[in-house]
Amino acid sequence: MAIGEDALDGLDLSVLQNITVDPTESAKKEEDKGGEPSIFEPQLKIQEVDEVPEVEAKEEVKVKEEPQEEESDVKDEVPETKAENKEEPVSETTEQVEEEEETSNAFRVFAEMQRDKGLIDYNDEEFEENDDWLFSRISDTIESKVNEYKETIPTEIKYLLDNYEAGVPLSNLLEMQNQEQVYESISVENLEKSDSLQKNVVRDLLMKTGWSEERANKKIQRYEDAGVLHEEAEEALGSLVEMQKYEKEQFVETKKQEQQQKIQAHEKWLGDLKDHIGKKEEILPGFKLSPKDKDNLYKGITKLDREGKNEIMRLREKDPEFDLKIAYLATVLKWDFSAFERQSTTKSTRKLADVIKSTKKTGSRPSRGTSKSVNFDTMRKSLR
Repeated sequence: MAIGEDALDGLDLSVLQNITVDPTESAKKEEDKGGEPSIFEPQLKIQEVDEVPEVEAKEEVKVKEEPQEEESDVKDEVPETKAENKEEPVSETTEQVEEEEETSNAFRVFAEMQRDKGLIDYNDEEFEENDDWLFSRISDTIESKVNEYKETIPTEIKYLLDNYEAGVPLSNLLEMQNQEQVYESISVENLEKSDSLQKNVVRDLLMKTGWSEERANKKIQRYEDAGVLHEEAEEALGSLVEMQKYEKEQFVETKKQEQQQKIQAHEKWLGDLKDHIGKKEEILPGFKLSPKDKDNLYKGITKLDREGKNEIMRLREKDPEFDLKIAYLATVLKWDFSAFERQSTTKSTRKLADVIKSTKKTGSRPSRGTSKSVNFDTMRKSLR
C-alpha cells in the first residue's frame, strides 16, 4: 500500500473538485456567483470610484445623525424625569424659617384680633413682633380705659383714687376728707341756733392749735360769759375749714414724697442687684454662673406675681423646711459644698467594699476571664 493512499483514506475529497490551478478560471467563477465571500476569499472587494453620489451621501449622513439625535433626546429626557421624581431634602434651616414665619403670622393675627376687640390700639407701621411690645400695648390700653373711667366718676372719688395710687394711705385720707366735709356742712344758721355746736367748734380750733382740753374749756366759758361765743364760733369755723384743707394737702404731699423716695430707692436697689449679680463668676464655690443663670437668679428675686410674691417666697411656701435647709447650709456646712462630694465618694467606696467583703465571705471563686488576676487584698487596703 502506498503512503499517499493511506493518508487520504477516509477523507471527503469532493470539495477539491472545484479547485483549479488557473487563476482566470477562479475569477470567472467568482463573477458568476456575484462576488460572494468564501473561506478562500473572506475579504470584500471594494471598487474604487471617482466621487460619491450626492443622494447616497445624504442618506448616509441621515443614518448616522438620527441615532445621535435619539440618544441626545433620551439623555435630555432622563434627567428631567429624575428631577421630577426626585424630592428635594428639606434642611433644618428651612424648617426653622418656616416655623418662624408661622409664629410671626400667628402673632400678627393675634394682635389684630385684640385690636379689633378694642383691647389694644396701634397702627400697622407700629407693629413689633415681640412679647414686650404686646404687653406694653395692653398696659397702655388699660391705663387709657382707666383714665376714661376716672373722668366719669365724682370729683371726690377721683381725688381719693388718684392719691391712693400715688401712695397715700386711703384710711387716713378718708378720715381727713370726712372731717373737712363735716366742717363745710355746718351752716351759719345752724351754728347760731346751737350753743353746744358753737362750743364744739371753738374747742376743736383751740385744741388743733395746741391747747389742752382743760384750757380750751376755760376759754370757752369766758367767751360765753362775755357774750362773744357766737362770734368766736363763726371765726373758728372758717379757720377750721381752711386748716383742715391745708392739713390734708400737707399730709397728701408728704405721703407722695415718701412713696416717690421708696420707688427711687427700690429702682436703685434693683440696679445695684443686677450689677452685683452680673459681675459674679460664681456665688457658691465650684458652681460657675452662665448668663442665663444670672438672669434667672435676678428674676427669681425681683419678679413678683399678682400676690406680690417672688419665686423664693413661693418655694418657701411649698417646702416647710426651706429655711431650715438654708440654715443648715449656712451654720453646719458653712457653705462648704465639698462635703457633698466627700459624702458621695464615701457611699460609692462603701458599696464597693461591701461587694468585696461579701465575695470573700461566701468563698465564691472568680469567674473565668481576667478577674483571676485581681488582687482583692490590695484593693481592700486602698479603701481603708
